[in-house]
Amino acid sequence: MNAYFYGLMSLGLAIGLMSFIPIYTNKLKISHVIPLLVFGMLLYFANVPFPWPNPLWPLETGKIIAEIIVIISLMVAGLKVGTNYKLSHWKIPFRLISITMILSMIVVFLISFYILNLNAPVSLLLAAVLSPTDPVLASELQLEDHQNIENKDTGIRFVLTSEAGINDGLAFPFIFFAIIWSKADNFMAIDFTELIGFYFIYKIIIGILVGAIIGLSTSYLLQKFKVKKLKQITNGFLALALTLFSYGVAELAQSYGFLAVFATGITIQYFDRGSKEANKSSLLNFIEETEKLLSLLWTIFFGGAVVSGILSYADWRGIAFSLVFVLLIRPITGMAALFKTRYGLEKRLAISFFGIKGIGSFFYLTFALLNGQFTGYESLFGIVSYVVLFSIIIHGLFSIRAIEYFKLK
Repeated sequence: MNAYFYGLMSLGLAIGLMSFIPIYTNKLKISHVIPLLVFGMLLYFANVPFPWPNPLWPLETGKIIAEIIVIISLMVAGLKVGTNYKLSHWKIPFRLISITMILSMIVVFLISFYILNLNAPVSLLLAAVLSPTDPVLASELQLEDHQNIENKDTGIRFVLTSEAGINDGLAFPFIFFAIIWSKADNFMAIDFTELIGFYFIYKIIIGILVGAIIGLSTSYLLQKFKVKKLKQITNGFLALALTLFSYGVAELAQSYGFLAVFATGITIQYFDRGSKEANKSSLLNFIEETEKLLSLLWTIFFGGAVVSGILSYADWRGIAFSLVFVLLIRPITGMAALFKTRYGLEKRLAISFFGIKGIGSFFYLTFALLNGQFTGYESLFGIVSYVVLFSIIIHGLFSIRAIEYFKLK
């Protein structure tokens, strides 16, 4: 019984600290994720009776926890972006998807296969797992609020928010590619017609359509209510309900739920985009706080996993690769995508550098291992953990400074 109350006390302390930590981290110009990570390590050493990963959770548990956090974060990202951006604004995020994401996967696959000596399906899995920019841990770099027609951010924050929202879904076809390869007798035994037709075309299109239909239908319905009633309806529970509903419908339709949730968040305010009523912020506030709470808990648990041995799965080559990935591979492939765009050199460097990796990578890893037949994959836990750890520390030390610098430009 004492352990139970000790756990409650520690949980309350952790949640309470979240109210104060950003005040001091903003002064220090570092991400609030860094002290939370350290706090998680301290709680682990203090033997706080939390359900710590030791150093891993069971795959199914880890998958569900990461899944819930990511879809909530995708709804937050979609709500912030909205439908007030022109197609021309989306060109740069799509360049990051079509160029940076693909180039980085090719580089990671080649390094994994030829230098890390991983087998081909596992090499592809690692490439796909590390491809998406995380919408959770990158929240401090993303849009701060819903954007309106008159005054919308089209700079770094918009690019990173929209990139994270899109590529967290578009990494999925490559995850399935790796899963199918792991089950095949050889590469030529893969049914590429099914792979391309179903996993790359059908699941992407249907996922986007499901999300758009749900978002647009909800948006149209909400406009039938008067402002007073509308404020009661558009609370955070509605955004959370739509997150779970659109994700569930999309998955039942055998499409990509991540894309559906992001599309729902974007389109839910379509018929309201010229309005200045408060339903935009009320939709966003509660689910954004929910995202912060869940990411806080995940960061604490990750801190426990770091000191309990998850890093030991990687050898020195995996550690070196993780650092090279964060410092070189993402920035270089990002710069390739932004070549000859409207941004100056400094902004191109910033966008390329801040491809933060996090919770989404752990979801994809556990999902693939649960559904595939991979062998020799153990080092992936250490490599992914090192990439996320380096990303939290390195990006966390410079992200706020970068954002403040470009505000003055």
